[in-house]
Amino acid sequence: MMRLNPSTNERFHRGDLRGDGFVFFAYTNKLKADGYFKEIWLSPSASSRATHGDKIRKRRARGSRVEYTDTNG
Repeated sequence: MMRLNPSTNERFHRGDLRGDGFVFFAYTNKLKADGYFKEIWLSPSASSRATHGDKIRKRRARGSRVEYTDTNG
């Protein structure tokens, strides 16, 4: 079971902020003793790096490339 965000009464989504400034990243598939899935919270700097890495991986998966044109004639 996924723990609910107390401010929205919905499950946590990537990017939700915690009171200490940490950013929600994901749920794992491991259950804690209380019956909820374990959560991954990242510091703001780690969250920024993870988001940047995700963008790069998605571009590579789509096969996006920078196309170069010859301007010498």
